[in-house]
Amino acid sequence: MLKSMTGFGRGEYNDENLSFVIEMKTVNHRYNEVAIRLPRFLNALEDKIRKTILNTVSRGRVDVFITADYNSSEGCRVKVDKALALAYHDALREVCEAVGYPDTKLLEQAEILYISRCPEVISAKEGYFDVETLWPKILIAIEAALTNLVAMRTAEGANIQSDLVARADLIAEKLIIVEEKAPQVVLDYDKRLGERINDLLKDFGQEVEPERLIQEVAIFSDRVNITEEIVRLKSHIKQFKAMVNSEQPVGRKMDFLIQEFNREANTIASKANDFTITQVVVEIKGEIEKIREQVQNIE
Repeated sequence: MLKSMTGFGRGEYNDENLSFVIEMKTVNHRYNEVAIRLPRFLNALEDKIRKTILNTVSRGRVDVFITADYNSSEGCRVKVDKALALAYHDALREVCEAVGYPDTKLLEQAEILYISRCPEVISAKEGYFDVETLWPKILIAIEAALTNLVAMRTAEGANIQSDLVARADLIAEKLIIVEEKAPQVVLDYDKRLGERINDLLKDFGQEVEPERLIQEVAIFSDRVNITEEIVRLKSHIKQFKAMVNSEQPVGRKMDFLIQEFNREANTIASKANDFTITQVVVEIKGEIEKIREQVQNIE
């Protein structure tokens, strides 16, 4: 089953002390890249988190957002910078003197409230946690997020798969038209060439030599022969449809195979020397381009 590279997953974990919320968003990317934003106290687990995600997601850019909340006061510490608070108090006294009111008595409660709001006087500090004991808890949230992410990528992949199969079948149908038309190109050329030469020689009372005509037609036939390209393109279509049903990530392989589709189609168009075949090949190339756009989103 194909998987899309775009998706979203969310997972949570809660206990009496901590709660974690993990969100993952994936988008198209040529390679595999994981960007993680997490609380500082979980930095030691970043490598484990990345490896866990890469075990499931093999292609695309993954943006991971981890938030943590304290459900009790165990992990919370509030620090008061006493020296800084005293410095703010002295600064207020200096302000009074500077504006000519040195003996003004400050309202104690108002001053305390003001100083407590000054930058960095009171700061919240993260408590110490043994991150190794936290890992099993975070892993629960990660696995839940990955499950939801994969489900979304698989659902979108199923839609893409249906579209790819339909377009591959359409290319195969149009290729049958090309294959049936190809022999007629040589016959038409034989007829046109014979008529043209006879018209030119008629005034001289001569007729075209059959052997010479056959030789010219044979040279033309070899030049416009597209049998090999048709066979190869049929083989590519068969291989492509096998990839569509693969259980493994095949996005990169499909991308390469679509380039081969284009190569064969271009060669057929350049060699065919026939308006009808050229028009059909233009339609084939249009379907190939639509497949190429879809493949860019396959894991």
